[in-house]
Amino acid sequence: MCKKRTIAISTIIYLFLNFNSSAQDTLTRVLQKPLSIGFQLGYSANSPSGGAKNGLENMISTFEGTGSDNFRVKGKLPYQYNPILGIFANYTFNKKISFGTGINFTMRGYTIEINGADKDPEYQFDQFASYTEKYKLTTLEAPFSLQYKVSRLFSLGAGFQLGSGMGTTSKTTTTINQRVEINGESNENYPVKTTIAENDSATAPISPYFGYFASAGIALSKDIELRFSLLKSGAYAETTYGKLSDTSALVSLRFGLLNL
Repeated sequence: MCKKRTIAISTIIYLFLNFNSSAQDTLTRVLQKPLSIGFQLGYSANSPSGGAKNGLENMISTFEGTGSDNFRVKGKLPYQYNPILGIFANYTFNKKISFGTGINFTMRGYTIEINGADKDPEYQFDQFASYTEKYKLTTLEAPFSLQYKVSRLFSLGAGFQLGSGMGTTSKTTTTINQRVEINGESNENYPVKTTIAENDSATAPISPYFGYFASAGIALSKDIELRFSLLKSGAYAETTYGKLSDTSALVSLRFGLLNL
């Protein structure tokens, strides 16, 4: 009988403590105002992928195939760097898990660079030319993520996003530079020629488009966080090279403004 009474008392104490702990967690969450709203500023480095990447690489291969011993042509697809401006909202479920969403205003696109050098080893009369083509599309993107707080300062997250391209803002800019060197030096008789052309792109934005990402955050203070993300975006534009998607690395500073 005594043993049964001890078990009953232990069970009641356990249930009471468990209820008390849950109540304290709920009260703490309410007092801490679980919904936070703020804004973020950052930059992304975008690398093209999808069918457009294959088309751009084929263009580079075609130009490089025109080279010879004295005429060298090289092409590349460098990262395109674009600013990010957005607002966010986070809802904290408990001490470890929170849900985040928001709206980001940014740009996506590609950059292709082709450089040619025609060198004359006999007379040292060398000619150089470069071609740069940049395509940019302004986009609005809404991310949705779950975040796990590993420690007081460090958090991890993963999620997906929906985006929409703004067709009226797509631009293609081409830049052509030509210069001559004689005996390895520029000559005033052959000034550098630069031709820049900017025009509205005849591309069709694909809306909505889908993407997924993983992120890591470091708390710099109570209301400021440094966040790093890797994003794989689905096709967001139909270009002359094919459907354009990209892979992006993002870094941003998030500033909390309101707690509700």
